[in-house]
Amino acid sequence: MDIKIGMPEILVLFALVIYSQSFTFATVSFCLGLSGRIFSYVTNYSIEMKKAEAVNQNIEDMGQALSGLFSGNKK
Repeated sequence: MDIKIGMPEILVLFALVIYSQSFTFATVSFCLGLSGRIFSYVTNYSIEMKKAEAVNQNIEDMGQALSGLFSGNKK
């Protein structure tokens, strides 16, 4: 698991600290922090899925090339 402290985490901590002073401001900062981390997670997940898809496509292409090479079919 990748643990990092960025702006979304700082916003959530800020919401915890400011909660007793201003409920509205704390709620807004908490929601911004939460939505920021969710957006970041979805973006990273999408990038990883695209990388995995590209690797699978490359493996399939290599398999087809090797099967064509060793099958002996002449066109």
